[in-house]
Amino acid sequence: MPGYVLDTSALLAMLRDEPGAARVLEILGSSLDSSRSVVHEPATPYGADSWAPAEEAPVYLPFIAVMELEYRAERLWGRYQADRLSALVRAWPVELVESSPLWRREAAAVKAGHRLSLADAWICSLALIQNARLVHRDPEYDAVRGLEVVRLPDL
Repeated sequence: MPGYVLDTSALLAMLRDEPGAARVLEILGSSLDSSRSVVHEPATPYGADSWAPAEEAPVYLPFIAVMELEYRAERLWGRYQADRLSALVRAWPVELVESSPLWRREAAAVKAGHRLSLADAWICSLALIQNARLVHRDPEYDAVRGLEVVRLPDL
């Protein structure tokens, strides 16, 4: 069922209490009733032709968004604190999604066709594969056709 994909900017908004944090919290709250701390590969969204009710919408956390958060935190505070922050985010009601051949190929196609960073191509392509809304604040995503978004306010 369709849901949301959290970009690194959405994670940072939530963790830093930046503009848009309340919207991210609302999205996370939409999946609180289910247990979602599982690792899986993205599924092809065949038959997904409408958005699920908010209380049933899964929230996907791309591995590369976690990696971006980890390297930023490690630069600022060291590895121990980065690991603690990563564990906190992974404990949210999200599905941590690791790489798969399908996702890798979609990320390559997105990167080939758009001026996105490598990480943004991975994150964006997961939203496309899952037919999910990408939660972000990055204007670079605006050029990607067919991408459903929840745009967080700029800083």
